[in-house]
Amino acid sequence: MSDVTSTPAVPLIRRRILASGAVLSVLLTGCGGPGGAEEVVGASPPSPAVTAEATSIFQLSPGQCFDRPAAEGLYEVAVVPCEVSHDLEMYALFQLDDPAWPGDAVVHQQADQGCHEQFITFTGTEPAQSDLGYTMYTPSEGSWSEGDRQVQCALQFNSGGRMIGSQMAGPAAG
Repeated sequence: MSDVTSTPAVPLIRRRILASGAVLSVLLTGCGGPGGAEEVVGASPPSPAVTAEATSIFQLSPGQCFDRPAAEGLYEVAVVPCEVSHDLEMYALFQLDDPAWPGDAVVHQQADQGCHEQFITFTGTEPAQSDLGYTMYTPSEGSWSEGDRQVQCALQFNSGGRMIGSQMAGPAAG
């Protein structure tokens, strides 16, 4: 565990992910997270005994651990057991309910609010009290017009390091 204080505000980064004609924008938001997790710094691919399963980012469920896509614009991620070093852990999925496209700023605000609330539920910790932050995968205007309203929230270390193990709070963390 580091004694360095993490900064609560990290610049917003946007990427576009193309999948089956739908575009999903990725918004990265820096927040804190539970400090008891082991952090692995640097690239540490899974050992040869562990097989990463290529999965569409749209098919991930809470509790699944995965690595970032290898190239810009890819929507396929390598899902690995959480016990193996990994970049991200999906922790929440939810739907936005606006019937018409509300705009990028509103989608970002609603996604950030939902991911923040679910962060606390999943980790048992306020983001500002944590070494973890989260990444939000949100619908774009184009995918919205095709019926996409899903927001995906994934945990990551604020430092950019890799995690080992699930970050889900245990029963005693309450």
